[in-house]
Amino acid sequence: MNMNIPQNKNNWQFALEIFLEEWKEKDFVEAALLTGSRAINTQTEYSDVDVYIILSEDVDWRERGNKVINGVLIEYFANPPRQIRHYFKKEFRENSRCTARIVAVGKVLFDKTGIAEELKREALEHMEKPFQKPDKVWIEVAKYGLWDMLDSVKDAKERNDPSFPYLYHLTLNEVLGVYSQFLSVEAPPASKVYRMFADGEFREAYMFEPFPDGEFMALFLSAIEREQVETLEKLILHVFERMGGFNIDGWRLKTETEV
Repeated sequence: MNMNIPQNKNNWQFALEIFLEEWKEKDFVEAALLTGSRAINTQTEYSDVDVYIILSEDVDWRERGNKVINGVLIEYFANPPRQIRHYFKKEFRENSRCTARIVAVGKVLFDKTGIAEELKREALEHMEKPFQKPDKVWIEVAKYGLWDMLDSVKDAKERNDPSFPYLYHLTLNEVLGVYSQFLSVEAPPASKVYRMFADGEFREAYMFEPFPDGEFMALFLSAIEREQVETLEKLILHVFERMGGFNIDGWRLKTETEV
């Protein structure tokens, strides 16, 4: 996090060069990528500089950190290739392509061995792989969970509980996660979801696939803008309908024990 420190637009490239000098000369460093908003030209005056350092395969550590150079905040990640590939697979199982996206959109700053280009090719393969669809038990538990969260939001509103905004947005975030997993698509990150739903070019720049339900997108944006229980409930009812319906009266779920 950059603590809302404006970045100097005119010297971030120079600061990046200074930062890379120390890493380039190390024999256990093989490549580096410029990632994040500055790699795809969507940065603002508060955007930091994101750098992904690729270490040698025999390195047994990883590192992340931040460094301010000439007033420019640089956030960096350093990993050997096997750790990056582990992130590809682990995140994919969690319906995420976070690291794959970082590498796929990254611009190669230097590449001593060709590993950066190799990992970029693998990242693009992960970007195109379809996620596994959730099973019926997951779907039923997820729907009940949404109903329960909405009920808590209604209760907080009725009691004028100061936690209402907090519960409202927690529920909104859960709706997005549940419905995205049901549709087997990746949920946009909270910091970018509004722009991704409202701006197709912004979404494409980050290589997010088009969200398959335009009505959900409109309802979701409305729920962000209005912060009303009725708007949130309308969104959740839409999700229930798409997920096969839900009625709390008589709801039950019987499954095998785990032991």
